Amino acid sequence: MVEALQMFLFLFKSKYRRKVSWFSPFLCSVLIVLLFCDGVLSRCSDHNCLNGVCKNDTCVCYEGWQGPECQYCGGKVKLTAPTGIITDGPGNYSVSTQCSWLISPLWLGPAPPPLRVRLESFATECGWDHLYVYDGDSVRAERLLAVFSGVLEPGESGWTRQVVARSGSALLHFFSDDAYAMEGFNVTYAAYSCPSDNPRTNCSNHGECDDGTCRCEPDWIGAACDQPLCPEECNAAYGAGTCTAAGCECVTSRAGESCARDAAAAGWRWAWREPGDSPTTTNAPITTNPPAAAGHSLLTYRGDLLRVGGETFSQEPFLYRYKVTDKEWESVETRGVSPAPRFAHSSVIYDDELIVYGGVVASDEPERGGGLAGLEGRAGEVTNELWRISLNSPRPSWRNATPVNCAPPRPAPLRHCGGLHVSGHTAVVVRLGPTKKPVMLAFFGHSPHYGYLHTVQEYYIEEGIWVAAATKGWPARAGFGHTASWDPLSGKVYVHGGLVSESEATQVPSPALYEYDVNKKIWRPLPSAPTPRYLHSATFVAPGMLLVFGGNAHNDSAAAAVASPAAARCYSAGGLVYDVRCRTWRTHTPPKGAARAAHAAAPMPHRTPPTVIVHGGFDGRLRSDALLFEVGDKCSSYTNEISCLAAASYAARACAWHIDKGTCLPLEEVGWKESFEGNVKACKTEPMSDERLCMTAESCTACTAAGCAWCGTCLASSMYCTKHKHQMALSIDECGANSESPREACGRFHSCAACYAHQHHHTHGTEDLSQRLCYWDYDTIKCKPANSSDDIRSVASTGPCSAPCSTFQTCANCTAEECIWCASAGRCVDKNAYGASFPLGGCRAWSTSGGAGTCGATTAGGSTAGAGGCGSHASCATCRAEPACGWCDDGAGAGRGLCLPGGGRRPHAPHVCTQHRWHFTRCPLCQCNGHAVCDSEARCIQPCGGRAVGEHCDTCAPGHWGNPLNGGVCQPCDCNAQAVSCAPDTGRCYCTTKGLAGDRCDKCDNTNHYHADIYNKGACYYDLAVDYQFTFNLSKKEDRHLTAINFRNAPVKPDVDADFSITCSAHARMNLTVRTRTEPAERTLFSDVNCTNFRYKTFHYRFAKSEHSFGVEDNVTLTTFFVYVYDFRPPLWIQISFSQYPKLNLQQFFITFSSCFLLLLLVAAALWKIKQKYDLYRRRQRLFVEMEQMASRPFSQVCVEFERGWLGGGGGVPAPVALEPCRGGRAAVLSLLVRLPTGGTGRAPPLGGLAVASALVTLGQHAPHPHQHSHPHPHAPPKHARHH
Repeated sequence: MVEALQMFLFLFKSKYRRKVSWFSPFLCSVLIVLLFCDGVLSRCSDHNCLNGVCKNDTCVCYEGWQGPECQYCGGKVKLTAPTGIITDGPGNYSVSTQCSWLISPLWLGPAPPPLRVRLESFATECGWDHLYVYDGDSVRAERLLAVFSGVLEPGESGWTRQVVARSGSALLHFFSDDAYAMEGFNVTYAAYSCPSDNPRTNCSNHGECDDGTCRCEPDWIGAACDQPLCPEECNAAYGAGTCTAAGCECVTSRAGESCARDAAAAGWRWAWREPGDSPTTTNAPITTNPPAAAGHSLLTYRGDLLRVGGETFSQEPFLYRYKVTDKEWESVETRGVSPAPRFAHSSVIYDDELIVYGGVVASDEPERGGGLAGLEGRAGEVTNELWRISLNSPRPSWRNATPVNCAPPRPAPLRHCGGLHVSGHTAVVVRLGPTKKPVMLAFFGHSPHYGYLHTVQEYYIEEGIWVAAATKGWPARAGFGHTASWDPLSGKVYVHGGLVSESEATQVPSPALYEYDVNKKIWRPLPSAPTPRYLHSATFVAPGMLLVFGGNAHNDSAAAAVASPAAARCYSAGGLVYDVRCRTWRTHTPPKGAARAAHAAAPMPHRTPPTVIVHGGFDGRLRSDALLFEVGDKCSSYTNEISCLAAASYAARACAWHIDKGTCLPLEEVGWKESFEGNVKACKTEPMSDERLCMTAESCTACTAAGCAWCGTCLASSMYCTKHKHQMALSIDECGANSESPREACGRFHSCAACYAHQHHHTHGTEDLSQRLCYWDYDTIKCKPANSSDDIRSVASTGPCSAPCSTFQTCANCTAEECIWCASAGRCVDKNAYGASFPLGGCRAWSTSGGAGTCGATTAGGSTAGAGGCGSHASCATCRAEPACGWCDDGAGAGRGLCLPGGGRRPHAPHVCTQHRWHFTRCPLCQCNGHAVCDSEARCIQPCGGRAVGEHCDTCAPGHWGNPLNGGVCQPCDCNAQAVSCAPDTGRCYCTTKGLAGDRCDKCDNTNHYHADIYNKGACYYDLAVDYQFTFNLSKKEDRHLTAINFRNAPVKPDVDADFSITCSAHARMNLTVRTRTEPAERTLFSDVNCTNFRYKTFHYRFAKSEHSFGVEDNVTLTTFFVYVYDFRPPLWIQISFSQYPKLNLQQFFITFSSCFLLLLLVAAALWKIKQKYDLYRRRQRLFVEMEQMASRPFSQVCVEFERGWLGGGGGVPAPVALEPCRGGRAAVLSLLVRLPTGGTGRAPPLGGLAVASALVTLGQHAPHPHQHSHPHPHAPPKHARHH
């Protein structure tokens, strides 16, 4: 505050005071208000210390709280009460926060108490800020129960919003990033409790609590007994169904959980619920359910279902089989080496063989979360492994079939013979070409090396090789977590949604839908879905009807909250059906509590009507339940055209009305091509191309793929092509082989590595440029075409790409390259790849900037203490804040120890640290970092040893540097007596004299014009130029250590006096010395002068030429002045100048001024005369032109009818016969009738006495006649007249 006040006074004195007098009272008022507010806000009381006490006007927070008013959670707290409330604090939580709570109540018996943890309210940034709940006392506990994120709606199911920990302990950890904060959460917990719809009850008062599990009353079901067995009483009042012990039993015409749905309509129902959420007599025994999973695959095989892989938060079998007939799950036993656990992979069935490709595999490194770590992905790496297994044997065996060789001349995907390392991709099996070769198509995905992919990879199953598909058409983008579905009706693959790259630092979900022709390799755009999504499912529930369900609707809570508060939820429960033939989207709402992402869906085999099953997923908890979507009545049940065409929206069936036969037929019976014929009507309105797509297409193939017309540019219709008809193309075949624009081709690549991997022969290229088609522009962060000489130069100047983020193994290297470092997983990822790398909340803490808090502490020698993880923490305080770590005291009682992985009871390696020296939530009382011992009140006895100071001996003494934490050493600053302090971590000296540079203040800052002196060793001077005023503002952060600055000046004019002036904004002293050529030693002229501007006057002195010899002789200055300003404290402002202005000769000045003034007048008079001559010339020329125009006016015949008595005379203004405007509209030729004079005879002259007169007039506004309205009228004296 003192520094701010000092700068405020300086500005007031030096600048604003001189401008306006009224500003002074205003500034004073502002100063008074600031001082008052500072005094009030700096004081605290027990009322504004929300979670602490006020001591010495400072809030001292209770354990687990932080902030100026103790309003934010922080650190790690152990809770032993049987019940309690956990919250992040009032209002929005803080950014960049980590909070942990270890719930460990007392046992009331031999068995551990079941702990119910229930979310009462919850709102965090979706996908970025998470609340982790572990069943146990550490992150490597028995199980990770939940990873909550997003917004929890008040009506959310009881199963989703609460978990039960059965180990006797529960560890909760909350992490928020540094971007966006929301309302936060309120969590209640209770020991020896069961789930409930109310925190004050058990089992919602509809059952009994038995060791953490509800035993519901007969009429209630659910994990919390909060759902009626028969919703809406099965609508029995309407004859829809009856309530049984297994739930509602509907009549034939009704369906659904409450028998409310018409059986002829498509709809949802539960196949089975989560354990505890289903009736006890359900047809699917809950004991046979497989472990909950997300990111898995679900396939149909020989009447059964196969579940492949997935994230389970534990070690589980890789392959499960669901026997549809028996309604039982069983793990598939295999021989030999099996694939490592993985998720976000792809799986397909070819004949009797299962093929698994890519995905995120687990890591076995214990420090990075292997085994039972419970972290999503378990810090695994993205792989390109391809595994195959034949399922037609009793005990099948896996084999790693990853290709190692390429198959020239067919290109491998980005020159990777073994396929790309990819996750979040999709795969389908098709048969290509005349020979119908079986090929697995792998679409898009995310690669840690190349970013979000745009490629289609083809794996030839029989040959075992990878080939890159040469696609064309629309530039499709689907990225990570999209879906790809094969439609046997149209013979196309439909790709929907996905997380795509928007820029180098952001990613967004996509609503786009694309059609891929597998034989022609053509992409076409289709109507986008109503909402974007990724990690959803899409399955053809019937031929031509694509069912889309769930997914993550967004990953930007800030934008979603503005658009719709309800849209801030992470996980979608939306169900959509896309009609492929009619290109329309329709909504089918699933039952309550079905929201999820990263689930899997597949057609149920041998089911009538056709049915799709949706299994597993993630909504903060891993799910093991399943939903069924059933289509409605057959097409043959509809007897008229209207109901037949409405079957798509009502029954989710693709039907077509045969006009000749008058019947409703399934579309697969009619045929895809035949449905476009005139005797068949498949849609109420035939689909039309979207004209908005035409405006965005940049190439012929993209334009025609969207159904537009190419005519040098993309047009909505061929009728608009009028100029370049020779370029017109209406189909991709008419575009030619190389019609895709270079900008469009290169724009598909979203990373430097992918951009440079795409190589092509360039007409202007050289071998040095690797014949690149594209180059990476670091200025715009985009991949651009290299198709001009300018682009070639840009390519040559860009150089190679920097290493991908995934290759960095340390926090320092990762954050130095603007990547994201996930400390809990030990992974480095791209800034726009966080959602693709940790889709289920697998990064417990991440950072984009280094430092001791994120990259580990640094020892005095500059090395990092430990390679990362717990070993990087050098103090108990920082170690305790990490949920995975605890402090092992060395037993000496001085505060030294080691930070080790562990939990509330013990470290993970018990032999390293005994139980009595282990501290997980609280540090030892004595914390002196090994530099002192404590007294009876646990205070460090001063002074500290090892050159350390502070209440806990945790900082180096002034003039020293190093890290005294945990026994570290402090070293004296080595600054050549030019500094009193140095950087505490590096030892770099804070020089006290402006202009000194170097780590030891042993150099001059030559780049800023500070130079050494040959006589004064170690001093640096700023060379002041003559006749200039210099201002030095020493108010920057790096100037806070300065106390002195040196100047020097050598007057160069021998016959002119030298004037010196200086003023300072704050207290400072000055010495001024002089050195001459004959006397190298400096002679003091002024000493200890106060240069502070107290009276708003500048210190001024004139050095007479008669007393000093100025100038230069033999390249040596005769006199040099030295100014030393010292004894100040920034911020301050210094103005200094040396000037040599000659005296003014008044006589010469007036003579020169008068001569110049007279010369200026003569020039002005001459110019005025020239202008007059030119204006006269222009007027004459304009008159000649007007006369020529009138003379050349064509003649015409006019018939005029006169009233009787007109020739007898009359008054008034003559009316014109004709008004002919001239070119430009500013003049016109006016024609009117005139009566010739009679000469007093009373007789008309010959030819009737009439004549036609013409005049050249200007067009303007005639003055209004009295008592009449004004009207436009030509006026002006006639310039020329012609009579006829």
